[in-house]
Amino acid sequence: MRKGTCELCGYEGETKIIKKYRVIPQEVREQAGIQQSKAIRLCSNCQQELHKWYSTKVANMTYDTRMKRFRVKTPLEMVKEYESAFTIFEKYKRQQ
Repeated sequence: MRKGTCELCGYEGETKIIKKYRVIPQEVREQAGIQQSKAIRLCSNCQQELHKWYSTKVANMTYDTRMKRFRVKTPLEMVKEYESAFTIFEKYKRQQ
């Protein structure tokens, strides 16, 4: 069996456990008109942890001070939001 390594925690396991994961979800990439995003090999534990991280750190709404109300972020703003959340998550995991 082929082995793979999680790029965040260093876990080594079968390639069916270590999978390529796109930092920006497909739906957001499609809305922003982006074909590809950064890909990283993650174990299932890091994937689950990253999904939980995204659910608490990524928001699709922002307060617009000019309009003085909340509005839905544009697809490109969402791409930046996911990239930023992933960068922070990556630093957090590497410090453990």
